[in-house]
Amino acid sequence: MEIKKVNVFFPVFIAAYLVLSILGAAIMATVSHAGGTVPDWIQYVLSEGIILVIAIAYMIIAGIDPVKDLPYKRIGIVDALLSLVAGYCMVPMVLFISNVTMLFSTNYLESSTTSLITYPFLMQVILMAVIPPLVEELVFRGIFFSTYRKAGMFGAAILSGIIFGCFHLNINQAVYAFAIGVVFAFMVEATGSIWASVIAHFAINTYSIGIIALLKRAGMYTADGQMSQALEEAESVSTQPEAVTIAVQMLILAIFAAGFMFLTVLCIKTMAKRNGRVERISFGTMQKAGIKAYITIPAVITIAACVIYMVILEI
Repeated sequence: MEIKKVNVFFPVFIAAYLVLSILGAAIMATVSHAGGTVPDWIQYVLSEGIILVIAIAYMIIAGIDPVKDLPYKRIGIVDALLSLVAGYCMVPMVLFISNVTMLFSTNYLESSTTSLITYPFLMQVILMAVIPPLVEELVFRGIFFSTYRKAGMFGAAILSGIIFGCFHLNINQAVYAFAIGVVFAFMVEATGSIWASVIAHFAINTYSIGIIALLKRAGMYTADGQMSQALEEAESVSTQPEAVTIAVQMLILAIFAAGFMFLTVLCIKTMAKRNGRVERISFGTMQKAGIKAYITIPAVITIAACVIYMVILEI
């Protein structure tokens, strides 16, 4: 019954997020046209705020107590550090998937976060690496994964990952969001705490911020957030390599991704051993319910609609 409820919430969540985001954008545009000033950071806070409001509304309606019903168990320092390391070790995988999907899709994240480069480093971290993990992990590893988990670990990890990917509504982000969403689910299961995935999510999101900060110090970005001429020239050369060069680059990145994902798995297994939850993440012993236990018509239709939208977006 709970899975049916959360599968009905899925399309409502996507639709409400889109409608409220469009409404918020329209209000900000109206203010700007009237001569008012709307800081760029408002849109990032507004986006996460909309997600949080929808999530809170659902929890109230469904009678979910986030403290009692969601796995917000306190996490130890060692597990927190292992979660942080696991998050950073996932970055090469994210880069590999992103580079592969960019061969046939657009990187919308890069263009949408350009304005943040002008903000102080600490503010960038808060806007991109603190607020999003706190809000999004509540929804995707809290509400969705925790509900699906009652039918079995494997399907819960996969389906919550698919929903996390669909939420991003573009192919580039959706594919790697699915991958890290599955890993995040295993981290939550290994520790019994959503804080593990929050910390790992924080680590992944701080990577790009840190790289840009280093490039700014090296003079690759100007004070107003624009790429320097040297970096633009370097990008113009690197964006037109031969097919063999692309293949070699992808192979090298794939090797790095595989190596670091091995370290991620070691971190997760170590956390599971520390918390006495090894069997919970073992493919040989974890409960594997049939697909009917997780999938209902609203979920199927919503996933299909999201995929169709993402494909149309690239045409």
